[in-house]
Amino acid sequence: MSALRRLAGRLRGDGGDPPPGLVPAEKLAAQARRDAAAAAGGGGAGEATAAALGLPGAAARAELAAERDRLTERFVLLQADLGGAFYEMAIRDHVRIEVLTRKAAELQRVDQALEAVERELFGLEARR
Repeated sequence: MSALRRLAGRLRGDGGDPPPGLVPAEKLAAQARRDAAAAAGGGGAGEATAAALGLPGAAARAELAAERDRLTERFVLLQADLGGAFYEMAIRDHVRIEVLTRKAAELQRVDQALEAVERELFGLEARR
């Protein structure tokens, strides 16, 4: 049995909890819905961010766009690192799930931060 098939079996498991360090997609989606509802009902997260930064609208958009670019670059690098690590482990038939899980958890955190910045940026753009 190949390392890839063994890993897929481990990840599928019995349908229980995700590996340590990862958050189930359902929880992420629920949090995103709560954040969107709070932004729609309470004056908007983008305005709060602009006020917190002490920046006018255009400067806040520029800062958020720069942050989005930094997070996008980090996301792409982490994604490539995760894929490369798995590839190297698979060709040696020595997959270490705990290492992959740590890398995936970091990728997930960056993805969440990127989504939050994009929501704020979209909120600012919509109010223009």
